[in-house]
Amino acid sequence: MTSLQEALDAAAEDPGSQQWDLIWQESCHQGTCDPASAVLLPWLARTCANFRPQERERAVVLAGFIAVDADEKSRGVYADDIASLRALTLECLSSGGSSDTMFVYLQQAVLGFDGDEVWGKELDRINDGEVDVQCPACAKDLLVNLQSGGSSIEPGLSSQLATRLHAEALQVGHESVAAALTYLFGRMSCPVCGAAFNVADEATGSPSR
Repeated sequence: MTSLQEALDAAAEDPGSQQWDLIWQESCHQGTCDPASAVLLPWLARTCANFRPQERERAVVLAGFIAVDADEKSRGVYADDIASLRALTLECLSSGGSSDTMFVYLQQAVLGFDGDEVWGKELDRINDGEVDVQCPACAKDLLVNLQSGGSSIEPGLSSQLATRLHAEALQVGHESVAAALTYLFGRMSCPVCGAAFNVADEATGSPSR
């Protein structure tokens, strides 16, 4: 059985190593990372710096998940490593990312490094193509489409963050991501009671910034 240290050594040598799967499993469970996994941030910063942008994508996404779930003390201790990982992730974003899906994960990772506990965890809902919301007026549960052509949402960009993410996607040609962002950060009317609301606010239970 491979130990975690052996997995780290193998992964550091090869961005495509299967040992990355073990590192993910040891660090994160059902979308939440163990705060103790923050000890991996210095190793991730060193390792990612040795990989080319496309090679390091999965690793910086893992680092983003770890950073956003780290406690305040750990974020302080590893502040330099988090800053380095953020810069490395921005390089991945500027190169366009390997796919629409990965581009969203990279954007989410940056938000995780920034300590955004909402969108550092929730932005990847875009990759599902739909989102669950509850009408704030009548409490009706709704599943809404985030894809153009079949959505009941009025597209928009309801926050400065939405505008920034949208611009990042357009800058490197991820038009479908940009479009999905306008739906996630758009407005809709409840089909039951007619109340209008911001989709992002009700999807996360947190007002858009």
